[in-house]
Amino acid sequence: MTDTATTPAHMSDDTAPLFDAAELREFAAADVEAGRGICKLLSVFFFYTVIVMALSTVVTWYWVR
Repeated sequence: MTDTATTPAHMSDDTAPLFDAAELREFAAADVEAGRGICKLLSVFFFYTVIVMALSTVVTWYWVR
């Protein structure tokens, strides 16, 4: 066993970046758009849950009374 590190065959020392600056900006814009969509979706689900909880509370109060 030796103390020298070796580079795997599938990796080379002269690696070029996978994406250029324009593609990275496009990825960032897509991430922002997806985040906004997810935020809106979660807000709608939360609002729906609050409405259903309130309705079930009113119905339960009416039936028990």
